[in-house]
Amino acid sequence: MRNIIDQYMLELFRGLFLALRDHLSVFTNDAQALCAIFMLLYFGIKSYGMISGDERLEIMSLLRPFAIALVIMLWGPFVDMINYPIEVVTDKSQALFNDRIAAVDATSQKRMTLIDDVAKKLIESSAELEEVQQGSNDNSWYETLGIDFNVLFDQMKGYFILIMAKFRFFFLQVIEFLVISIFQVCSYLIFFLQIIFAGILIILGPFSFAFSVLPGFRDSYIYWLAKYISVSLYAAIGYIIMGLSMVLVQYGMEREIELLQFVLNNEAAFILYVSHNDGGSNFFIVTLLIGGLAMLCIPVISTWIISTSGVGNALSTLGRGATRSMRLFR
Repeated sequence: MRNIIDQYMLELFRGLFLALRDHLSVFTNDAQALCAIFMLLYFGIKSYGMISGDERLEIMSLLRPFAIALVIMLWGPFVDMINYPIEVVTDKSQALFNDRIAAVDATSQKRMTLIDDVAKKLIESSAELEEVQQGSNDNSWYETLGIDFNVLFDQMKGYFILIMAKFRFFFLQVIEFLVISIFQVCSYLIFFLQIIFAGILIILGPFSFAFSVLPGFRDSYIYWLAKYISVSLYAAIGYIIMGLSMVLVQYGMEREIELLQFVLNNEAAFILYVSHNDGGSNFFIVTLLIGGLAMLCIPVISTWIISTSGVGNALSTLGRGATRSMRLFR
């Protein structure tokens, strides 16, 4: 059986995510030019309102476009500043997952060794039955007429049990291969989507900040910030989900190892196991399937942590509070 997850692939996705800022900041100059145009329009509207007496002089509202322009000009360091706390959380989550996957890989190797031992014992049992059958074929037809046919029926039953047991083991290997592949696809898909979504947000993010200069789009940068943080948390949440899945997978494999060790040392239990094996790794298979489905829910789970509307309301309230404070000091 293959490794449950390829850690080198995860490291590759991680490196690609960290390299996004160096390769996708191609529209910052265009966004700066657009921001400058919007600033002229904004200051023109504000100046006209103050000249006509419809609006009062507000320092914070005039400083806001300059702050937005500064963010666009320092787009790379701004993205790095956002990534820093997220990377701290991701590193800790990844460390916990690495410890767990190492233990699971060791347990998996032990489990596969025992399954191979069961398969070898099954082959040896088949060889013994074939020798008995070969010995019975040496008798002539008339001699076999005086033999109790129950022996022949028992041999046929034994062959049927062994054939079905071999088929079950082969079918089990195929199912495990498919389930592990599904789990890997779901896991890699989330990390790949994180790179794609984060890349789009980084490359078009300066335009969100530029448009937020205009009063009608003043909260666009807030929504961008919430979306980017939400996408950046995909990896941390993914490592947490995979770590929890590995805890359950290891528990299931340990129980299966105990069962395999018992049937290898007990002939009656071995016959019962190979003839009525319901798939000792059911827990292993089901846990990986649930883990894969949970990985696909990460885009929704991340919105539970960072809500776009929540961030927008919080920052809007903070801005209104700062404006009121400036009015008090006037």
